[in-house]
Amino acid sequence: MDKINQLFMETLKKAEREEKKEYVFAAIWSLMKEIQEFSQMGFLKSLIYEIALKKINFLMNAKTKSEVKEILRPSAPVYNGNGFVPSGVFHIEEEELLLWSITSLRAPLNHDGFLRYQQLFHKYVR
Repeated sequence: MDKINQLFMETLKKAEREEKKEYVFAAIWSLMKEIQEFSQMGFLKSLIYEIALKKINFLMNAKTKSEVKEILRPSAPVYNGNGFVPSGVFHIEEEELLLWSITSLRAPLNHDGFLRYQQLFHKYVR
């Protein structure tokens, strides 16, 4: 978690230097809490770091409160009738993978959900 904490501390300093809006600072703190929860669940640090890095980059480039709100939403996929696909421009597949993992512990995945989970697992877990 040290590498991840360092990333957040550097980001907060950069946000202060760039005089980011207060809602961006609040979003960074909110993201930090979410990332810590993923870490406490025992997920791979490399996946958690990538999620943090990508979301931070999105947040630091966000122009509006609505963008920040969208960035903080979980990267849940949408079903298009043929399978699950990313849900928007701020979608992070590594986060989606963790969400599939959490979901699979609560209930069995349907066929299309399992295929998407398997696809992401093979893509990001080495």
